[in-house]
Amino acid sequence: MFKIGEFSRLVRVSARMLRHYDKCGLLRPVEVDRFTGYRLYSAEQIPLLIRITALRDMGFGVEEIEETLPYYNNAEFMLKALEQKRKQIDSIIEMEQHKLDKINDMNNKIRKGNDRMVYEVELKEIPAIKVVSLREIVAAFENEVEQWEKMWAFIKKHNINCTKTGYSIYHDDEYKDENIDMEIAVPVNDLAESCDGFVYKELEAIPLAATIRFPGPYDNYGKAMEKLAVWIEQNGYEFDGIIRGHGIVMPDWDVAFENTLTELQVPVKKVNQ
Repeated sequence: MFKIGEFSRLVRVSARMLRHYDKCGLLRPVEVDRFTGYRLYSAEQIPLLIRITALRDMGFGVEEIEETLPYYNNAEFMLKALEQKRKQIDSIIEMEQHKLDKINDMNNKIRKGNDRMVYEVELKEIPAIKVVSLREIVAAFENEVEQWEKMWAFIKKHNINCTKTGYSIYHDDEYKDENIDMEIAVPVNDLAESCDGFVYKELEAIPLAATIRFPGPYDNYGKAMEKLAVWIEQNGYEFDGIIRGHGIVMPDWDVAFENTLTELQVPVKKVNQ
């Protein structure tokens, strides 16, 4: 048998990690000297340790390793476990790439000194408008793109006479990262019979709305909302309904995302009115 330092050199796993595996119950020493307290390991444990480190290097956590080890030679189980881990890692890579994209975008803005314009707040009445709408619970905000693809496909299929503008309406009482109650709507000339989840209706008028416009694919959404919030607070107003996003210039084959224009419409009323 080998002392922990000797075993560590043999298997090229640090003594600290071997102690960690012992504590977690993944790899116990064969024996602990009752006089010295030394952990003693056997060469017969090396195959198990190789499996543990292989799973660790693929991103499996301690609990996942513990659950997987008994089925390591079960091909069907391992294929499912590996596929699930692959999907988890793909998701992490996608989120990290999104962060890198934001870093690069901020880098470019700083280098160019090009902080894109957010317009001034305007107080106005929003009239009622005829629309065809689609309201769904979507997994995440990114899925709004899929909603719009459904909408344009529906419009094309039924040859609907409409404008190339649209509304995004978020019906939840508070911000949510997932399972979002989202509605999109496109102005139409005439109302027709609702079908396939698409509803023809009149989008309600907003008697009084604080509005602000910003260009680009939501680059300046946060800045616009901050400006709106400051204006509402300083001018003695309060929220009085659901926020709408009005895509005045929307992306398509001819309009790039950076050339789009969005107006945020926040229903408001005077405080204590």
